[in-house]
Amino acid sequence: MAQTRTITTKKRAAFALLDAALRPNPFWRPPPALPPSESPGSFLVVEPWGLGDVVLSTALLAALREYFPAARVTLLAKPYARELLAHSESVDEIVEFDFPWTSFTDKYSPGRYKLGEMQKLFRYLRELKLDVSLDARRDARSNVLTYLSGARRRIGYDFGGGVHLLTDVVRSGNQNDHKILDWLNLLRPLGIDPDLAHCPKLVVTPAELQRAREMIAGAAPAGAGPLVAVHPGASKEVRRWESSRFAAVVAGLRAAHDARVVVIDDPEGHASSIAGVEGVPRLRLGMRELMAVLAVVDLLVCSDSGPMHVAGAVGTPVTALFGPQRAEWYGPRGGHDRVVHVAEMPCRPCFDACIYTSAHCMAGISAHNVLATIGEQLSQLSRSSRP
Repeated sequence: MAQTRTITTKKRAAFALLDAALRPNPFWRPPPALPPSESPGSFLVVEPWGLGDVVLSTALLAALREYFPAARVTLLAKPYARELLAHSESVDEIVEFDFPWTSFTDKYSPGRYKLGEMQKLFRYLRELKLDVSLDARRDARSNVLTYLSGARRRIGYDFGGGVHLLTDVVRSGNQNDHKILDWLNLLRPLGIDPDLAHCPKLVVTPAELQRAREMIAGAAPAGAGPLVAVHPGASKEVRRWESSRFAAVVAGLRAAHDARVVVIDDPEGHASSIAGVEGVPRLRLGMRELMAVLAVVDLLVCSDSGPMHVAGAVGTPVTALFGPQRAEWYGPRGGHDRVVHVAEMPCRPCFDACIYTSAHCMAGISAHNVLATIGEQLSQLSRSSRP
């Protein structure tokens, strides 16, 4: 995700004071600057966070390939980015690194901070002689990363701390834009007005699609209704909907729409109760298999999660259940996509730190509302052809 905190006047003032105190530090010795008139020959895109975050960054990667076709594009991300972006022509190199502060647990455990490995990483990045770094995180740690990478131009946002380490600062504005636009707005200092036609895109090969069709045909007998995948998991507990309600949606889909339903199992086992619905297969998939299965189904029903973004990037409509996060920032953006959420939640966004004993924003979503939304969605899909 591009940011983890709301922008307020008090926070802006606090970060400004921090930057003012750190600015005269003698350890900040910036690399030689790249003149604005010089066309960049190499880029570093920094997105070391979640699966969905990497998917969203592909909009920028595609734009860089279009506007700077001769430039070398490097992505700094978690190891799964290599598998996720396989067969993509938008990135030349993926540098893998799992920064401890991007973990869901034990992120501040001293034993996880292996300085020798980080020093090795920054030595390698400096060897690439990077012209431009791009980061949309709004986080001081990311600005330190791009500074230590040796990039000659460092483009980032004006919030989150460490702004003095950037060479080009993009204004955050009113914070109502989708995070895809957050990525694309980083092109403005390079003289490019972002084209909203750029959207996240992942590549699945014909062979992978064929194997996915065969896998589904073996698990779910052919039928007249739509083929719907259900993914009940989410990385954060506060974003998860009750499995029993997912089971009710599965049963309703089969009864009302004669749908063929496959449940995509998640590592945490939240699909277990759905397995009790007779005749509904569960699929345990690797990354590339997940991408291919999502590409061949007619619809994905899921929570706010990485697979939601993957489905959008392979062109599959989504019914997404949103709780603690704002759909305007991270929701699916396709013309056939739908979001189901509790409209009035003053505590949204809570950034997954729920103030209640249970997440009212998820508990308030009923299976009836989800089924009604899916019904309207399937009716629209039947009247139009999928892109």
